[in-house]
Amino acid sequence: MRARKHIAVIGLCLLLAATNRFQPVSSAQNASASISDGIFNEEQAVRGAEQYRARCASCHSNDLRGNSNSPSLLGMSFMFVWEGRSLGELYDKMRREMPTDQPGSLTEQAYADVLAFILASNEFPAGAAELIADQSALDRITISSQ
Repeated sequence: MRARKHIAVIGLCLLLAATNRFQPVSSAQNASASISDGIFNEEQAVRGAEQYRARCASCHSNDLRGNSNSPSLLGMSFMFVWEGRSLGELYDKMRREMPTDQPGSLTEQAYADVLAFILASNEFPAGAAELIADQSALDRITISSQ
């Protein structure tokens, strides 16, 4: 009788694992793969705005609209370039190439904060958790207007 219970429990665990319902969740990004699920919080976006003004606005302008040398980080222009790509790809590009005069000079958290500010500026909703500086988690989130 006891062996049957163990077999039943093992079978249930295998079934849950096979249907992707028995996976541990280690962060908000793992639990949610949608940019519309509140993957950053307002406090983080405020910190990101401060970093943006100090390190990004000279090229991308205070209103994020860019100029003849730097792309817009706002609205349709931003979505034209980034829609369908992963948030991780944008985060990685920021870390490797920005600011252009000192690429990689911000902390990983500061880049995540600036990314949160860009998302907030594009009217994606804030949530309770902060966007974490985790490349693999960010790679699973697709930038989408829907």
